[in-house]
Amino acid sequence: MTTVVTESTGARARQTYFWRVRNGRTKAPAGSAEQSWHIQPGHPGGAYSDVGHELHPTVHHTPTLLSRTPPSGSRAQPEEFRGGCLTCNWEGPVRRGRGSGDGDNEVVEDAHDHAFPGWRTLPSVVRVADRWEVPGDRRRWARLSALYPTGWVDDGAPILVRRRFRSEVHAPPHRRRLRYELRIEAPIGRAKRATDQGALF
Repeated sequence: MTTVVTESTGARARQTYFWRVRNGRTKAPAGSAEQSWHIQPGHPGGAYSDVGHELHPTVHHTPTLLSRTPPSGSRAQPEEFRGGCLTCNWEGPVRRGRGSGDGDNEVVEDAHDHAFPGWRTLPSVVRVADRWEVPGDRRRWARLSALYPTGWVDDGAPILVRRRFRSEVHAPPHRRRLRYELRIEAPIGRAKRATDQGALF
């Protein structure tokens, strides 16, 4: 008789379950952990924990990226991805791809649609060099972030940058940039908005 394992939903609960499987604390084989939904390493909430997640989630929706290897175990099959939230049990639709901008970018955008509806209208950073300079320069960051909706900067709304190539991967937050850097396509046939460069910097 086959036992059906029901996983909890929500990014935080799924991450806890992943580590419990990986550490042999469930009936599932430890080697099958990658087949359960878990937070992609490097994305918010992806730290090690098999003793449970925080009792008190953040007060604002926090996007993250869930992934898993398909249960077939075939390396030829694409991975599965879905957006998640560290505050509530919301999970986005499942998308398949190879990662590195194929499948994973779409779910990060789904998660931002959940956490920051309308994020696509935020001003973007155009020059590649400004990707690193703007968040670290208080004056320039203040000018850019003043155009964000009230409260979004404190809640970790993304910084938008023009992508250099089609499948450039969205960058998760890290110690020097505490928000996602979403790489977006430049508008076609549209003049630069005043928010793009000169007016800000």
